[in-house]
Amino acid sequence: MTTLYIIRHGETDLNRQGRFCGSTDMPLNERGIAQAETLREPMSRVELDRIYSSPLERAVKTAECIRNGRDIEIITAEGLKEIHCGKWETLRRDEIEARWPGGIELWETKPDILRMDDGETFAEVQERVSRALIDIVRRERGHKIAIACHLMTIQMIMLTILQASIRDIWKVVPTATNTSITTIEIEDNGDFRVVRWSDDSHLPAELKDANMKVANMDDVLAGAKYSINDVVGKHHFDYFSNK
Repeated sequence: MTTLYIIRHGETDLNRQGRFCGSTDMPLNERGIAQAETLREPMSRVELDRIYSSPLERAVKTAECIRNGRDIEIITAEGLKEIHCGKWETLRRDEIEARWPGGIELWETKPDILRMDDGETFAEVQERVSRALIDIVRRERGHKIAIACHLMTIQMIMLTILQASIRDIWKVVPTATNTSITTIEIEDNGDFRVVRWSDDSHLPAELKDANMKVANMDDVLAGAKYSINDVVGKHHFDYFSNK
């Protein structure tokens, strides 16, 4: 059994302001640090073999809280980085719409055909994230692994292993909240079980977001196609098989 604990980083100022953070290397803000600190207790109860992290500072800081002073290696992986939003980076929705009319609607409803100016496509993100995930699973067969990464990374992981369409990326809800933990148990034959999805029960109420927002986009705006009941449970993904 290979077990993955996939954890989103804590909050940054750009998250808080509803701006596109993407590949911008923002540190955790004060609230984000407090969120990450809450991971120490629940993750200290897990005998992790290794921790993988996006190289961006907000993910590495979160990974350090997951490690909690233990002698566990943190390995950074470029494939786990957040989407590069190109010229959209650090902008608000209204600023983007003013410069690229119709772009926000594509982000929300047709992300599979969106190409941000100088940015990555969603398909390009899925390809690198999938490669990184499969590589980790194959190298860490039989181990317990934490992965500290980003919203898009986590949503793409779930889309990939559920074999869902990129257009449904915002329809797997709730979307991964800051410092939420997604736990996946993987068998050698490619069967896997999502034990929990976007679980932020370790957070006190004051550190939770009443409405999870993706650059100010509420879950309710996107609408759920894959609810928690569709995600949690047993599935199969051929690339997880030990062949």
